[in-house]
Amino acid sequence: MGNGAISVFLLCSCHKNARKQPSGCRASLNALSSDFDQTSEYRTPNCNQYKLPGCPRDFSPVCGSDMSTYPNECTLCMKIREGGQDIKIIRSGPC
Repeated sequence: MGNGAISVFLLCSCHKNARKQPSGCRASLNALSSDFDQTSEYRTPNCNQYKLPGCPRDFSPVCGSDMSTYPNECTLCMKIREGGQDIKIIRSGPC
């Protein structure tokens, strides 16, 4: 992510649980997501390897396409299973 993208992400993440977001924040985040979609750099998590109801405690963070950082790929897969969302891995490491 470039510095502008990081700034937009930080601004939006500060307000993601708030009812109101700063003007333009959502539009900027949508534009940022579109940029990621165009590059097709998402990686599909291999959720089939995680059969247990719990995840290992290893810390190997991944950044999901929902702009959330997950402690590891298994945790992201659990979120997908719980919510039915199609979340991809943008990159290894925190968002």
